[in-house]
This record gives sequence, structure tokens and C-alpha cells, in this order.
Amino acid sequence: MSKTSRILAAACAVALLAGTGAAIAADGSSQITVHAPTQLKAGQTAPFDAPGVKAIRRGKPIPAGYVLVGQQVDVQRGAKTAGAALRFTCPEGKRLKTFGVTGHAGFLAAQNYEDHKTTSIMSFPPPHLQQASGTVYAVCR
Repeated sequence: MSKTSRILAAACAVALLAGTGAAIAADGSSQITVHAPTQLKAGQTAPFDAPGVKAIRRGKPIPAGYVLVGQQVDVQRGAKTAGAALRFTCPEGKRLKTFGVTGHAGFLAAQNYEDHKTTSIMSFPPPHLQQASGTVYAVCR
């Protein structure tokens, strides 16, 4: 089994746990809520500086041609390693350029996503927080 296949298998396992909304561990249950995707479009205010995309800057209007697809993740942690698997799809004709976050939503991309239409990532809040909420955004152009 290749390294990529093992990573994909691990991501699927995380997705199964996240899909039920709870992960069981010795420390107790974690409640994970993933909200429906939202979109920020051209003219709306960008909530972060997009790494590698100079056109997207916090507090500035999103330029024409860009769409930010966001998914909010709320975690009430019991298990130390609980997180969520998220799938992002850019709107028709657009491709992924980078990701950005607001709040306490960290993320890990297990594969190269740049210039793909769809990808999956894992979101884990900081380990020191019992409660965390944040939004992961895919920058699409």
C-alpha cells in the first residue's frame, strides 16, 4: 500500500468518525458540528490574508473572479485527537488556489490540491482548547 493510499485511508477513517458527530476516547466524547458550506463572492470583505494569493487580503474587498468557499467547524472536545474531514468543491469553472482560516479551525491537506476543482482536508482545533469554533475557506479562482 503506497503512502498516499495510507493517508487516504486515514482520512476516510476520520471522515467516518466526523460523520457521526462524535468520537469516543478514554477522555470522553467529542461533539463535532460541521455547518453547511457558505460562499463569499467578489465585493464582499475577505476575512483573512490568503497565503500565496496576493489579491485576497483581510479587510479588503474580494476581487472579481474569486470565490471563498467556507465550512464552519465547532468542536466540544472530549477526545484529544478529534477533528473533522471536510470536502471542498469550487463553483463551476473555478479551481482551488489555497486555503485560509478564521477562528480556531486548523487544517491539514494530505494531498496537493492546487488547481484541482475538489479536495478533502482534515480540520483539527488547537489541542489546548476544550471548545473551539472556526471556519476553513477554500480560495477558488
